[in-house]
Amino acid sequence: MKIIVLGGFLGSGKTTVLLQFARYLIARSAGKTEIPVVILENEISEAGVDNQLLTQNDFTVENIFSGCICCTSAAQMEDTIRLIEEKYHPEWLLIEATGMASPNLIRQELRADLNVNAAILALADAKRWKRVLRAMPDFVKSQLHEASVILVNKIDLVDEGELSEVCAQAAAYQPSALLCPVCALQPQEDDFWEKTAAALEHGMTEGQI
Repeated sequence: MKIIVLGGFLGSGKTTVLLQFARYLIARSAGKTEIPVVILENEISEAGVDNQLLTQNDFTVENIFSGCICCTSAAQMEDTIRLIEEKYHPEWLLIEATGMASPNLIRQELRADLNVNAAILALADAKRWKRVLRAMPDFVKSQLHEASVILVNKIDLVDEGELSEVCAQAAAYQPSALLCPVCALQPQEDDFWEKTAAALEHGMTEGQI
């Protein structure tokens, strides 16, 4: 089971990207697996909007509502992942963490406790980048510095000069990551997701135990 952790500040577009990427992976499987993709949602409220949206789109979704999975609910995350593997046998598990989670901590938990090497797909909000970076520099670092793929989202809301600056600053946190400017509201082509999937699969092999 290949595990992807989606990171990004609240409102950065994680769920929109998740919907597109999951649809691509399901189409790519072409019926080889009964349930090729399972989504694990970590939301604070049991009435989470993201959870409802994913369920309405007929995705297979499991949930953790009791806290952030990079800290207070780490043990529950491990138990849930074991259950998902036994119940569904998916090719891919996509974990959407809360907007304040640190994907690198989730990745470390998975390596230490489940002996699996996940990859991180991180979103940076081009419109709010400077504000978030100024207010929470350590948080931004925790979101990006172990990412295999960084998507700089909301490029339609900034000019070319600002976008170039955001991309350069984001890339500095993880120079080896695949960095792509996107507007997540616009559907991406299959070759885009193919490149993204390949970079994430490569990320899973780095430092593999």
